[in-house]
Amino acid sequence: MTTSDSARDSRPSPEPSRRQFLRGAGATSLIAPAALGAMASPAPAAPPAAAPARAAGSGRPILIKNGCVLSLDRQVGDFESADVLVQGARIAAVRPGISAPDAEVIDASMAIVMPGFVDSHRHMWEGILRNILPDGSLGDYFRDITGKLATVYTPQDVYAGNLVSMLGALDSGVTTVLDWSHIQNTPEHSDAAIQALRDSQGRAVFAYGSPQLGPPNRWWEERRGHKYPEDIRRLRKQYFASADQLVTLALAGVAFPTEVAVSSWRAARDVGARITVHVGVGQFGKRGDVQKLGEAGALKADTTYIHACTLSDAEWNRTRAATTLGISVRCLRNKIHEFKKQGIAIPAAHRSRAEFADAASCRWIGSPG
Repeated sequence: MTTSDSARDSRPSPEPSRRQFLRGAGATSLIAPAALGAMASPAPAAPPAAAPARAAGSGRPILIKNGCVLSLDRQVGDFESADVLVQGARIAAVRPGISAPDAEVIDASMAIVMPGFVDSHRHMWEGILRNILPDGSLGDYFRDITGKLATVYTPQDVYAGNLVSMLGALDSGVTTVLDWSHIQNTPEHSDAAIQALRDSQGRAVFAYGSPQLGPPNRWWEERRGHKYPEDIRRLRKQYFASADQLVTLALAGVAFPTEVAVSSWRAARDVGARITVHVGVGQFGKRGDVQKLGEAGALKADTTYIHACTLSDAEWNRTRAATTLGISVRCLRNKIHEFKKQGIAIPAAHRSRAEFADAASCRWIGSPG
């Protein structure tokens, strides 16, 4: 940008509350962080209430006018009052005083325009169970949610849960979500989950996870209905031929048993899918799964480790090859999953890789905002 493009408007701007800030971000944020920085990457669609996604589909430019623009990018800069011009799926300009006579105009004079938040780990299928287990323990969750309700989930249930969860995320300013979808009881469940993410018009990573067959859920020994993890090959071919789309593919992998984990992770890598995996969860996290996976040569830079509450020092060091760690903030803030009792201390050498996530919708007791 030129110096004139980066000029700041000197008018004072209102100071929104935290909730207003997030609501404003959800209503006016049309772009992912990388897209705003590069000014060339495809942008996620707007939340349904904002309507720009429909205009973009018609080929008409979108001009967001007079918003407080927080780009989170030093090259683009921040503006007390500026405009954002979106042409098709790309950001054409960010500066004050943009003229675009043919554009649909969105008045953002009382709003913040910024990249949407990114949630690196959410079990979207649980959206229709919201509030059902607000103060449950880890044992309660395994008994009631994955042990009972998940076993009778239909593809229609998965679709409804995913759609409700994604729309709720968009409404609160979260425009990109990794759907950690461990509800793949049949291939139809997978199809429904993906369709809901597409229909939401948000940006999502569908992380293809294991089925819920009821305790003890040894799905690798029982082939009733599901095709996990082999069906990831069909999903790649049918839905994810391009990486340049709003919904992309990953594997929600298991960490135990080691030989099952290694085999399923190999299937993901065969189709070029990243891996996200729960580790260090409660007492289960103390059996050394990460250490064993490291000894088996399975730990690579394409893996995100979720929770990581009870990893040993040796296991933390094993994760050095990974670029990201996912920490569920609600689990840290509440008694849920008893993580607060366990405590969590991310070694200083690993803190720069930490991301934050909302985890299970069935435990939410209020608005995500």
